[in-house]
Amino acid sequence: MPDVLQGLQGLLVYAGSFVIVLSVVVFVHEFGHFQVARWRGVAIDTFSIGFGKTLFGWRDKQGVQWKVGALPLGGYVKFADDADAMSTAPREKIEDPAALVEARAKGLFHAQPLSTRSMVVAAGPLTNFVFSILAFALLAFIVGRDTPTRIDHVAPGSAAEAAGMLPGDVILAIAGREVAGFDQIQPIVASSLGRELDVVVRRDDSSVALQVTPTASPADPSVGVMGVAHQASFETRESIDPLTALGDGARSTWGIIAQTGAYIGGIFVGRESGDQIAGPLGIINVSGQVASSALQAPDASLTQKLMMLVLSLLNLAAVLSVAVGIVNLLPIPILDGGHLLFYGIEAMRGGRPLPPSAQEWAYRAGFAVMASLFLFATWNDITRLFPGAQ
Repeated sequence: MPDVLQGLQGLLVYAGSFVIVLSVVVFVHEFGHFQVARWRGVAIDTFSIGFGKTLFGWRDKQGVQWKVGALPLGGYVKFADDADAMSTAPREKIEDPAALVEARAKGLFHAQPLSTRSMVVAAGPLTNFVFSILAFALLAFIVGRDTPTRIDHVAPGSAAEAAGMLPGDVILAIAGREVAGFDQIQPIVASSLGRELDVVVRRDDSSVALQVTPTASPADPSVGVMGVAHQASFETRESIDPLTALGDGARSTWGIIAQTGAYIGGIFVGRESGDQIAGPLGIINVSGQVASSALQAPDASLTQKLMMLVLSLLNLAAVLSVAVGIVNLLPIPILDGGHLLFYGIEAMRGGRPLPPSAQEWAYRAGFAVMASLFLFATWNDITRLFPGAQ
């Protein structure tokens, strides 16, 4: 019986952390669309977090239906004249100039000028990036900056030991980038599995140049590790002012964007495989591990555990928000980037959109691409979580 209760507790932690993190990120994205649409006078029908059957909802004074769906895998803002939740087309195509002016005055989205539609669509991904900057900045301001990058432990047989790293070394730079904390080192190493990295360490009073090739993490074979440990504590951290924290947040966000862009580019040129692409199962696993780690922290009070849980999930939400922003800017029809691509073509055609038939086929192709990516990412998740399934 205790094992059953423990299993149920673990399931609740994993599912609860996933729903919280993803809901925050989706809300941020859709709120970007919503707020700019309202600013530009666009009539909004629905703001939904999740899909499927409505669990609960309400209608505000402006007539917008706010609701939470049973399937927490996304969300949408539906405008008054949308034929569907993806805003692919208007319910009725307006060609008469007088009727178009009237529809524009009523705030119908598809009748709005190209500039308004572009701003509304781009606002979702951009808000994701702004949220990540602010979230990382808040974390840096609350927790402080772990300035020492001193290596306290080198795992036997690790890549770090093979490279000649020693306990007491202080990492100054890695892959040509100066670093001020282990939080800046880990993303570089994680995305460099099997690639040699130049590392500069301070040993005693001199600088030493080393080369380390990250090996696969036992927990996730797609992630690179060096095999070093740093015993961070509040005593080793220094407080920073809000402006410095904001700069740290911007750097952290840009670092993830740059690494993700390099990875996606590497896939297209054949330098990288796609095995690091994760889907919902991967997000559930990571969010559950983050939550469990915070709740099982030794020698911590309940208040401290809850604080660590909130900060850990906020950090994960910031990372995931960057990923959502990047994915939505991809030029794939049904995504925000696909809409912006269509608007760019419309601008080049002198304000004439693509024919409805061409748009319909493009959206079908976009749906097929996204469905394929979803299945591929899910397969990656399954092979990581259950190696025997390969």
